[in-house]
Amino acid sequence: MRVGACLRRVADSPIVASIVLFPLVAATPLSSVPVSAAGFSCSSGAATYAVRSGDGWFAIAERAEVGVRSLLDANGATSDAELHPGDRLCLPGGAKLTALCESTTTVRAGEGWSAIAQRSDVSMSSVVEVNGADTSRVVHPGETVCLPPGAATGSSPSRAAAVGSDYTITRGDSWYRIAERAGTTVRALLEVNGASPDTPLHPGREVRLPAGATQPSAPAGSSSGAGWATLAALPTQGPCWYSDSWGHLRSGGRRHVGVDVFTVTGEYVYAVADGTLTLRKWAQPGNISGNAWRLTAADGTAYFYAHLSDFAPDLSVGSSVRAGQIIGWIGRTGNTTVDHLHFEVRPGGGSPVNPYPILRAHGGACNQGTPYMQPGGWIPD
Repeated sequence: MRVGACLRRVADSPIVASIVLFPLVAATPLSSVPVSAAGFSCSSGAATYAVRSGDGWFAIAERAEVGVRSLLDANGATSDAELHPGDRLCLPGGAKLTALCESTTTVRAGEGWSAIAQRSDVSMSSVVEVNGADTSRVVHPGETVCLPPGAATGSSPSRAAAVGSDYTITRGDSWYRIAERAGTTVRALLEVNGASPDTPLHPGREVRLPAGATQPSAPAGSSSGAGWATLAALPTQGPCWYSDSWGHLRSGGRRHVGVDVFTVTGEYVYAVADGTLTLRKWAQPGNISGNAWRLTAADGTAYFYAHLSDFAPDLSVGSSVRAGQIIGWIGRTGNTTVDHLHFEVRPGGGSPVNPYPILRAHGGACNQGTPYMQPGGWIPD
């Protein structure tokens, strides 16, 4: 009798079939099943590594500076399990992920996953993936992270970004203002400088301009030392948030000539310098600023406050105020639907300049401690 016929006859017996057929199914060698298909889950918080062409268990363990046994155990595998390019391995505790990277970079101040990807000329998802992380993981300045294959490395600009001339930063500059005056985009400007939107700009230092950009002319009011103001107090009570919206388009084709400081109705608004209240506007139809004050300092610099919910009592045009004195309260009067303060700075009483870098240089837009003063100028106990 042939062997095949014998096996068929044995298999016909329901009792014997359960003994004979089970080993036949289980005999599939482990090495024929790729690790990525095994359905094994990494322990919580474990780093992962994507297998590259030519990788093996011993080579990966050696580069990661861990034992082969601990690497196998972390993946529920044995040494004869096949590794295929693209398989994602779990790394045991203590493994050096960066030693497995093709290239690495050091996180800079103010950077997150998006900024790292942007200056490395790769997608954010690829950076997150190669680090075995997700976007909820926070990276910190000085930390070393992996870069995916093909990433631009080093401190030089992105390979895709051609560099033009240099520009010397002046007071009042922002990434947006430089890009606008140079006839380029903020993204292109950031790329050639390997920067993020939060990278500070320091007057007197130089930034690169993208190829094709024009040399920016000096911003209005920046010549002869103008274009800057020293604040003796911050304009609002905290907490608050603000961003650089200088020059953004507004209704009727207007451009934004101040900074918007967002907080809640009823928070204090302060005089930022000693001076005189020289203009008051009331909320009425057609008045886009709503309730507003203009404060003029001794050097002629004017500060404009708009959208107030109310004015501090006993103050009128001609009143002298001290820095830190409460002159009103945050509101949403005029052409707005959200609680905020529109704040302008006009050095010497001339054209407005961007208040954003001025506020940043003074530590922010809001005082989050004890109020400077109460209405009328007296200091609280």
